[in-house]
This record gives sequence, C-alpha cells and structure tokens, in this order.
Amino acid sequence: MSDALTLAAGLFADAVAMASSGLAAPADIDTAMRLGAGHPVGPLGLLATLDPGPRARAGLPAPPATDPGQDPADTATAPDDWCHRVGIAGTGTMASGIAGALLRAGTGTTVLARSTASARRLHAQVAAGLDKAVAKGRLDGGSRDRALASLRLTVDPADLGDCGHVIEAVAEQPDVKRRLLARLHGALPARAVLATNTSSLTVGELRAGLPRERTVIALHFFNPATAMKLVEVVASDPAVADAACAWVRRIGKVPVRCGDERGFVVNRLLIPYLNDAVRQWDAGAYTADEADALMREVLGHPMGPFELIDLIGTDVTLAAQTMLHGAFGDARLEPAAGLRHLVAAGRLGRKSGHGFHDHTASPRSTA
Repeated sequence: MSDALTLAAGLFADAVAMASSGLAAPADIDTAMRLGAGHPVGPLGLLATLDPGPRARAGLPAPPATDPGQDPADTATAPDDWCHRVGIAGTGTMASGIAGALLRAGTGTTVLARSTASARRLHAQVAAGLDKAVAKGRLDGGSRDRALASLRLTVDPADLGDCGHVIEAVAEQPDVKRRLLARLHGALPARAVLATNTSSLTVGELRAGLPRERTVIALHFFNPATAMKLVEVVASDPAVADAACAWVRRIGKVPVRCGDERGFVVNRLLIPYLNDAVRQWDAGAYTADEADALMREVLGHPMGPFELIDLIGTDVTLAAQTMLHGAFGDARLEPAAGLRHLVAAGRLGRKSGHGFHDHTASPRSTA
C-alpha cells in the first residue's frame, strides 16, 4: 500500500489543496474522480480511511473536514428556460456525443453546423449511436425514432433562438471558441445561456469581449458523452449554478461544481498525477509495468498511469501538462523529460503503436 500511496502522493496533496482553496467541495472532488477517472474511491475519501501513522509515513496530508449539509444541486428544480430545446454548436466527436446523450434523455436538440455536409455527418453518427443502443437493448425502437425526430440541424445560429441554452463543443482552441461564442451572442436572445464544453480553458478567458449581461458558463461533458455520467459545472452566479446542476440531473448525468480554474477538477488532478509518475519513471523508481500494476492492484484504478497516458496519447498528455504549467507556473507542473522525449520520438501511445508500452507486440513489452 505504501508504494502506491507514494506514487499518488501528488494527487492526494492536490486534492486537499483544491478543497482547502474552495475550488471544489470535498464531496464533488471525490465524485469527479470516481466518475471522471474511474477511481473506486475518491482521493479525499481514501485519505480519510488511512490511519494517521501510515498516512504520515507516506508523506500524505490529512483530509479536509467535510460539510455534511445537503448540496442544493440535489434538490433544485431546473427553471423553465432550462427545460426548453437545447442547442449544440459543433459537429465533432464531443458535439455528436452530447447530442446523442440529450436525445436519449428525451431532450429536443438543435445542432449548429458549419456546413450541410458536416450536419449530415453528425446526423449519421447520432443515428448510428442510437441504433447501437437499440441493438444492445438499452433503447427501444420507438424511443430511437422519437429521439431522432427531435434532432434539428441548421447552419444558421438564429435557428437556435428557441433554445434555453446553447453548448459550444468545437475545437479546444481559444480563438475558435471565442469567435463562436461571439457569433452566438450576436444571434441569440439575451435570455439564452451560452455554455462551453472546454476541458482545459476557463470561462473567463473564453467570454472575453462579451458583455457582462450575457450569461456564460461551462458544462464540461466527458468522452464518450453518451456513457460518461460526469458533467463539471462552472458558473459564477450561484443561482445559475443551481439551475445548471438541476438540468444536468434532469438529463441523467451527475454534476459537480467547481471554480473557474484551468483543468477544473478531473484534469487538474489527473494530469499532474500522470506527470509525477513519469518523473518517477525517469528516476528509475518504477518500470511502467510495475507502476501500472501497483495502481490497479492496490488502489483499484481501472488503469495504471502509463496505460492511461498511452490511451490518452503522450502528445495530448504533454499538451495538457504544458497548459497547466503555463497557467500556474509551478515547477512541479513542468512536463517530465520522459514525456517530452517520447513525443519527440513519435511514440504517441496506442494510436502510434508505441508509447510507454509497446502496443504492437504480444506479450506487451515496455519502455
């Protein structure tokens, strides 16, 4: 146990610091890591089960005190505006996944596409996803037909005017998202809430240039959106946050609230933990296989850190870590040398066949 705790020491420390700063409540932090990262127990919940002696020997902080009070998101009802048709701007993987999730929840959805061709592609993707759900017995044929009938496609943002809120789900590039949000602001009534599905940027930097009167929030869905239950909610107005959380529950998802900081909860905790693991690998403390087995077998993680990096992509992990380092400037957040070297060598993980593990050989060999 002690080796596993040491390997994840940074994750525990970051979770305690996050709770202490008020960025997210302890319960929300643990929920986010369970539903967003697949951990069987959240980091703060696990810390609370450890005796002080072993915890101190592993160099781990004490867990923060928890508030037993009820989260208003558990009882709030979504206002009427949030129960209208929902808009989605974008046609990529996340946009089609969110559309599929909303349609399965019985929510009428209008998708804004760049072209009729991209609209047709999204329609085909959503239809294929619904057909797959029927084949697996998760949806009946009638529900599938009603869901697809409630999907509208457009290339004109004015057609989103009857939506209570609109979720942008385009490329994770600040300029692209800002231009889209500005376009939506100009086309939609003042009551419409604009939401970003960003995973690495902040609401504050994306809403730059929009008037303060326009409500802009984050609704960060996880991929695949049809299966993943977690949605991170960022809203500066508590009433808007209550409404957003109630709506998330209405569509069958689980909301967690967090402050407007890059990485929100899951990425802010997960990516530095992966980087810490690479640093220890750089130092020869573990092989990739040893570290992965340790975290799976001792802490019950669905994947060890190096398996997860290879799944995400070493290049994507490096980009996320670089973003966090640039945002916070902490020396610990500087991308590990091993991560940089693998990316430079074209070892991008599963998608290239090689990362920290060799995904072309059997049995698998490791770097």
